[in-house]
Amino acid sequence: MSFSLRVILVAIVMVTMTANICCATDYNVGDSTGWNTGVDYTAWAKGKTFKVGDTLVFKCAVGAHNVIEVNKGEFEGCKATQGMPLTSGKDRVSLRSSGPKYFICGVAGHCGLGQKLTITDS
Repeated sequence: MSFSLRVILVAIVMVTMTANICCATDYNVGDSTGWNTGVDYTAWAKGKTFKVGDTLVFKCAVGAHNVIEVNKGEFEGCKATQGMPLTSGKDRVSLRSSGPKYFICGVAGHCGLGQKLTITDS
């Protein structure tokens, strides 16, 4: 492969990588309400286009809530059997793979009150 062809290929790869980085979006889950009970997260997610590289930001009062990524069954049953709760109050979850993602609050009763989120990507 000639030197100029290698330079062109490297340039194409760099432009592609930069395009993916520049177009990533941070989504504040629940917008100004944040990650709390009493929010319709299905309505919040409706119409949003989530992509690999985007970040979900879960903002809440420290100690009041947490975030656990779960599978579909755990989501539907509001019971996390695996996964480490995120507890900083400003937790960031990068979408690193395609497919549906499921999140719940692991504080007793909160998921049952609707503090849960499912997203799908484009």
